[in-house]
Amino acid sequence: MNQEALQFFEPLDPHKADAIHRALLSGLLSNVGYRNPETHEYTGARNTKFSIFPGSSLFKKRPPWVMSAEVVETTKLYARTNAPVRPEWIERAAQHLVHRTYAEPHWQRQTAHVVAFEKVTLFGMVLVPRRLVHYGPIDPVLSRRIFIENALVDGDFRTDAEWYKHNRDLIRHVQTLQAKARRHDLLADVTAQYAFYDARVPADVYNGPLFDKWRKHVERGRPTLLFMHLRDLLKKPADDITPEKYPDSMQVGDMTLPLIYRFEPTHPADGLTVRVPLAGLNQLRAEAFEWLIPGWLEEKILALIRSLPKSLRTNFIPAPEYAANAMRTLKPGDGSLYEALALFLRKASGADVRASHFDVSSIPPHLLMRFEVVQIGGLGGSPTNSRLEPQARGRGAHVTELQVIASGRDLNDVRRELGVRAQANLSEIVDSPWYRDNVTTWDFGDIPQRVEIQRFGMTMHAYPALVDQGKASGLRLFESPEAASVAHRAGVRRLFLLQLGPDAKNLSRHVRNLEDASILYTTLGSAEELRQDVLMAAADRALHSDAGEIRTREAFVEHARTGWRTLLIAANEITQIVLDALREYAEVRKLMDLGYAPAWRDAYVDIRRQMQLLLPRAFLVKTPPGWLPHLPRLVRAIRVRIEKLRDSGLNRDLAGLVQVGPMFQQYLERRLEHEKQGIVDPELDKFRWMLEELRVSLFAQELKTSIPISVQRLDRQWALVRQ
Repeated sequence: MNQEALQFFEPLDPHKADAIHRALLSGLLSNVGYRNPETHEYTGARNTKFSIFPGSSLFKKRPPWVMSAEVVETTKLYARTNAPVRPEWIERAAQHLVHRTYAEPHWQRQTAHVVAFEKVTLFGMVLVPRRLVHYGPIDPVLSRRIFIENALVDGDFRTDAEWYKHNRDLIRHVQTLQAKARRHDLLADVTAQYAFYDARVPADVYNGPLFDKWRKHVERGRPTLLFMHLRDLLKKPADDITPEKYPDSMQVGDMTLPLIYRFEPTHPADGLTVRVPLAGLNQLRAEAFEWLIPGWLEEKILALIRSLPKSLRTNFIPAPEYAANAMRTLKPGDGSLYEALALFLRKASGADVRASHFDVSSIPPHLLMRFEVVQIGGLGGSPTNSRLEPQARGRGAHVTELQVIASGRDLNDVRRELGVRAQANLSEIVDSPWYRDNVTTWDFGDIPQRVEIQRFGMTMHAYPALVDQGKASGLRLFESPEAASVAHRAGVRRLFLLQLGPDAKNLSRHVRNLEDASILYTTLGSAEELRQDVLMAAADRALHSDAGEIRTREAFVEHARTGWRTLLIAANEITQIVLDALREYAEVRKLMDLGYAPAWRDAYVDIRRQMQLLLPRAFLVKTPPGWLPHLPRLVRAIRVRIEKLRDSGLNRDLAGLVQVGPMFQQYLERRLEHEKQGIVDPELDKFRWMLEELRVSLFAQELKTSIPISVQRLDRQWALVRQ
């Protein structure tokens, strides 16, 4: 065969071959089939089974779909003159013959359409097993219903339209009303909400784009057409759920704190939660939260009455009547609810009911306030939860990205865990005029006693003060006036010394007895440390001679001018106090070094603990200015005690130790708790120095006390100490 003849047998271009096959397909639709993946057989129209003829070029290739020019039956049914085809070619060529079915119509939020899965078959052969298609044009009625149910009623719709925000807020408001009243029968079901939209949305609107087009057109004349009203959502009247009985926030001291209601008995947050900023945690008192809210108070009172021991509970039958009377009599906020209720029940029945008789652990958890401590992410450590979960909020409540770093129903436990971080968090509010470093001169305005700050939708008060930063002063906010006062005194003192400059260093050369005191001080610290402490204490005394706080520039200038004149006098007086105290301390150490009999062990342990607290390193600046002049006498009292103890005074010493020992231990424990929580409590400091005077009265009466003192007075003072 010549070359010219061979050109007719060259392979066709694949694209041309596909075009020819598609053209032939329209006449051979009944001769197509698909391969069974488990065998070599093909299934054709009406479930016929055939195989590719062995002489066919496709016999070994076995494509998934084939088209045959003829199907011949010999030993079995064979397809001859075959070509590979694709299902989509068949579907296109057989548009008038294919059968389409649809399943699982559902809402698709991404496209804002109702979609379904389409199945396409031809003569029983599955061309498309499962394909996602828009279902709206196929079944407009069902698609409209699905659209309204999912997009409008369930709120699964991306839009920033005002009607959508309004309706979502209104639904949350009704959910909050339900949570406040602890009931589930107020919010209308989805049927009522569906009926609201069904009456307004046209019949030919069945997806998001059509809805937005219609809405924008209709809102030109009726902008509130889609706005729901309470009557559309409430199944029953809710007139008794008032802001007075069920407030959205509560005032605690200087802070306004939001309340979060939840009605879900199996959830840990069931009940009432108060959200507290970390910076304001230490300002809270647990008693304020015992009263919950007026709407739940009577239920809590009833639960408390029923928690009484049976011997007392029988005096209050019927309990609901006593609870109702107590609700009318008691005034929320008057101290502790438990103390107030116990007093009411004593007066009502004569039974000796005490606050300790209530079994608080037995009342339902939702009747105990739950606390959530929050802060902005990334400040102050890792959170335990990344977001505050808003199940039910007051209408219009402030919602922002917050971290819940602690939660619980025991405020003391929460505060014990986070107290120090609370103070640090408040002092790190850098977006405040009261946050400055490296202040070397009074180049700012007056420092108020208190400022109001807004954090996370909560209003609270903070207390600005100067702070001592070593080489300079700074400005910070504090969570309590007591902590601010202590820090401010030190900050003003540092600023005063900065104004003196080199003159302050030269001053120490003229202080009498400083060298002698430095020699005795070597057991506690260096001579340079003592010199600095004397200078600090002298500056403090010279500046605050009238005991008033310095918070204006004019007052600072005036006190600095007069303080400079008396600085040397103050330094001499303080150095003499230090010298006297250290001399007594040296005598005590000599006596302690002589050893002791085994029977004296408890007394000596107590003395060592007292000495560590009375004369620590830097005791000069740690001792309150008002108590500093008494320091030599208090140390001398220790020496007198040891001398009496060594002179057959063991029994009397042990009798005194029985009285002072437990009080000293409870002071140390409370002091440690306050340090962990960052609490500054002047009442605890006063108790500590009253305790020193009690030691004088018990162990060294001849030295006399500076104030009237007794165990009973200390007990009364302890009652004032912050819990």
